[in-house]
Amino acid sequence: MTEGNRESAGPAVDPELDQLRARLAALEREYRSAFDQAQREADALFAQYQLSQLVASGGSPAELGRAVIVELVRLAGADGGAIWLGETGRPGLGMIARTDEFAAPLPTDLEDLGAARELAEDRQDLRLIVLGEDVPASVVALAIPTERPLDDDGLRVAQLARHELASAFGGARLREALERERHELGEVVDGATDVIVQVDEGRRVVRLNPAGERILGIDSAAAIGRSCGDVLGCAVAGGHGEDHCPLAEVIASGGAIGYRETAMRDAHGTPIRIAGGYSRAPSHPGGPIRATAILRDISAVRALEQLREGFVATVSHELRTPLALVRGYAETILHFELPAAEQREYVERIHGVTSRLGSLVDQILDITHLDADPLILERAPVAFAALVARLRGDLALSGDDARLVADLSPELPPIDVDIVRIGRVLENLVGNALKYAPTPTPIVVGATVDGDWLLATIDDEGVGVPEAERSLVLEPFHRAWNVRESRIPGTGLGLYICRRLVEAHGGRLSIGDRPDGRPGTRVSFSLPLVAGRRRVDGGRPRRTQAASQGAARG
Repeated sequence: MTEGNRESAGPAVDPELDQLRARLAALEREYRSAFDQAQREADALFAQYQLSQLVASGGSPAELGRAVIVELVRLAGADGGAIWLGETGRPGLGMIARTDEFAAPLPTDLEDLGAARELAEDRQDLRLIVLGEDVPASVVALAIPTERPLDDDGLRVAQLARHELASAFGGARLREALERERHELGEVVDGATDVIVQVDEGRRVVRLNPAGERILGIDSAAAIGRSCGDVLGCAVAGGHGEDHCPLAEVIASGGAIGYRETAMRDAHGTPIRIAGGYSRAPSHPGGPIRATAILRDISAVRALEQLREGFVATVSHELRTPLALVRGYAETILHFELPAAEQREYVERIHGVTSRLGSLVDQILDITHLDADPLILERAPVAFAALVARLRGDLALSGDDARLVADLSPELPPIDVDIVRIGRVLENLVGNALKYAPTPTPIVVGATVDGDWLLATIDDEGVGVPEAERSLVLEPFHRAWNVRESRIPGTGLGLYICRRLVEAHGGRLSIGDRPDGRPGTRVSFSLPLVAGRRRVDGGRPRRTQAASQGAARG
């Protein structure tokens, strides 16, 4: 080959050089592939780390759901995502978090996992991942982009982490339930009307509920750290000493006390009778021992029992004597041939006794009606003088009308009352005065106007009511000691009925001395005037303190 031909053929190709270049290119591809694979693995590990951090962060189901769905959408390259989570004890799954908008609306609630799978089958734009099938079940829906598929590596990471995510959501639901139960239990304790006190092993107070603060008159902060005996005052109130403390007993024995009565001191330092339940439990598993007492004031229950016993004793006594008289008179008439005049006398005595029995029954029925809630009044305008005149007519049958003196102004405005019930008040009060005052003495009924109220008074010259017992005789079945010693019959119900009826009208009834200083009693009570006839001073109604207090009670 000539020199010219060698120049036109170009440089010679070295086969070894070409092989080396090919080998380098292959190594470069392998290196890049390995690098890409390593990068993907690193991304997957980082993604798993991110999910693990989210799971470890805790929080509520909604907070956890928002963080997880954002990360899953990023991993899978989805357009959006949503998470539904079940709840123990409730059917179905509810959406707890979502991102962005989907091609079509998503249901807020799913009946079950089957409904979630049906949703994915019907929607080509969704990819479903079931995180957990056990209660509470959880499922994720990812929105598939229209221009590209979801990232398989990201989906693989999500699949690998699904059990961990399901456990995290289950734990979040459990924490939520525990927090809800703790809150509800706190609401129960704080809203309870009984005293709830908890002490440690040394019987030092660690918790006192609001009812306890109110009844004992001490702030919870001031009670914590003090001994239960100091806070409750059981020994001072006559309940029990330190050696017989129920809280110390349950701490030592570990057993509960279902019911035990004792006493404690209230906010005013007054002893009150209580019934308590006591139990022991640790503050938390493995924690220090706590003892809890739930204490209920049973003073009203004991008072009611005493009232019942007094009622039974009073009614038994009041029934026994008249029934014996009726039986005696009736047997006498049946077994003996008596003159007509004597028979009539016995029949009249039977009539009088049965009248007493009828009065007792009427009083008992009155108390039954008064205890009805609410007491319905049929108000109507009436002149107080007309009620007194009607009572005088009733007294004419027994000949007592001459003792009734009405000291009433003819200009008294009408009152707005239940005529039948206030008539019964007048009948009871005047009847009491006639019974306890000497026969020839007068019973004076007076009335004045004070602002919106008519103030009625009834004065007698009877045995009077001791000052210490004037509030007590207004309660059922209580009679003053001087009346009991006089052996004048009575049930102790009349004044109570009158007080309740007056208070139902917004007024007030009280017992005091006669203003003229003479022996006897003045009973005063207030009744509302008809609105259009009330006096106005300076353009504004004037009311007495007694009337204002009575109106507030009404």
